[in-house]
Amino acid sequence: MTNGAAYDVIVIGSGMTGLTASRSLLRNGLSVANIEGGVFGGLITNVNDLEGEYTGSGADLASTLMLEVGEMGCAMVSESVTEVRRDGPDILVATDAGQHRARAVVVASGARLRQLGVPGEAQFEYKGVSQCADCDGPMFRGQDVVVVGGGDSALQEALVLSGCCANVCVVHHRPELTAHLRWQQALRACSNVTVVPMTEVVAIEGKSVVTTIRLRSLADGSASTRTCSGVFVYVGVDPAANFLPEHVARDASGAVVTSDGLETSLENVFAAGAVRAGYQGTLGDAVRDAETAATAVLQRLRD
Repeated sequence: MTNGAAYDVIVIGSGMTGLTASRSLLRNGLSVANIEGGVFGGLITNVNDLEGEYTGSGADLASTLMLEVGEMGCAMVSESVTEVRRDGPDILVATDAGQHRARAVVVASGARLRQLGVPGEAQFEYKGVSQCADCDGPMFRGQDVVVVGGGDSALQEALVLSGCCANVCVVHHRPELTAHLRWQQALRACSNVTVVPMTEVVAIEGKSVVTTIRLRSLADGSASTRTCSGVFVYVGVDPAANFLPEHVARDASGAVVTSDGLETSLENVFAAGAVRAGYQGTLGDAVRDAETAATAVLQRLRD
């Protein structure tokens, strides 16, 4: 190392992309810190049954990677990043607990689950509003719940909830579900799951906890209410890049724009995975992004 940097590389994010990048950099002899302000493992830990290039549960895969990079000497830092900027020859990463310096940074902070933005959603967070069926589902055993969304995550979470809740209502705004056919078929086999298409949530209501949800039909505009104890929201994701300077190039969705080597417009800061524009979204893509970014960092630091 040179320039007084504490690490060769700081990787922001401990999802599939961040952990894979950390492992690749460590294997090449660099000192690495992985900073994560949320749950180590990222959104993949919410996936119960992986498919495609990877199988098993997301939580198991993330745990295996975390143990591996930890054993390789990665500094696992449980802090929330608030700022990334150049500071002389180094990159300074500020967090809610202090500052860290590195010669290069890989931003693999992924994306945050999007919220509905309706009245009652924030008020009833942890009081009936959730985004993790595995974590919170057992609290609603024998009760009625609503899942909002029609993609893979929504249907997988609905399937988890169907095993412990009395009834599960899946509300989504499209005419048809967009999830993989496998999950749609599994959902149809559940006698306690109802799908309500072309419908949006307009409010979540209750006193101390959630008791009802107000809906509006996108077909005819009619209003309705549904009694429920829990609302699980899976309506997409937003790139988690708010800690980067405003001048760092982003696309219309807020995803970070990168070069072919995944470098951002801030020199020696790279972006990989769901935080960057053009990311394709599969676990295989996450691994390939991580390896591309790690290769680019190695080349830059060895020039």
